[in-house]
Amino acid sequence: MRWIPNALTLGNVACGMAAIWYLMFQNFEYATAAVVLAFVFDGLDGWAARKVGVSGEFGVQLDSLADAITFGVVPGFMWMQLAMWMNTTYSWPALPVLGWAVTLASVYRLARFNSDMKDHPGFLGMPTPANTAFALGLLYAADAELIPMHPAFFLVALAWSVYSLNASFTVASFKDLPSGWWSRGFRLAWLAVSLTAFAFWGLAAMAVAVPLLPVVSALEKRFL
Repeated sequence: MRWIPNALTLGNVACGMAAIWYLMFQNFEYATAAVVLAFVFDGLDGWAARKVGVSGEFGVQLDSLADAITFGVVPGFMWMQLAMWMNTTYSWPALPVLGWAVTLASVYRLARFNSDMKDHPGFLGMPTPANTAFALGLLYAADAELIPMHPAFFLVALAWSVYSLNASFTVASFKDLPSGWWSRGFRLAWLAVSLTAFAFWGLAAMAVAVPLLPVVSALEKRFL
C-alpha cells in the first residue's frame, strides 16, 4: 500500500507527457483531458499518502519533479501554441520562444516552495496548477476569439503569468476553508462568478477565474 502515493504521482507525470504529445499535434481535446486527469492525480497523491501514513523527503521531491513537467513544461507548450496562432497574422518570430519563460518561472517556484514556502498559510504566489489552468483557458479563449489575437496582449498576459508564479501576494488554499458561511463569502462569490463564466464561455472561463484568485485572497485578508 505504501507504493500507491508514488504511483499516483507518476500518473501525474504520464498525463503531463501525454498532454505534451497531444499539444504537439494540436489535439487540444485530448491534451485537455490529460491535464484534467493530471489535476486528479496531483490531488490524490497527497491524500493517499496521508491515508496510508507515508511521508518523507522522497515523496516531496518526486511530487515537485512531476509538477515541473505537468505544470511547468506543459503550460510552456500552451503559451508557445498561443504565440504561433498569433504569428499567423503578426510575424514576431521570437514570440513562441517567450513561452519558455513560464516553464522557467514554474520550475523556480517549485524549488522555492520546497525550500522556503512549505509552512506558509495558503500559497505565496500563484500555484503552478492554477497557472496551467490559466494558460489552458487562454487557449480556449483564443480559439473562440474571445481575446485580442495581438502580440501586445500576449506579452501582457505572459508577463502577468510569469510574475504571479513568484509574486509575494497570497493565494488562498481551498484545502483550508474559513469557518462559517459568512467567512467563506468571498470564495463562494468567486465560485459563482467562475461558474457563470463557464456557462457562457466553457473552459475559456479559466482565463478569468484564475486571475481573480489573488483578488479573493486580498479581500479575505482585508475584511475577515
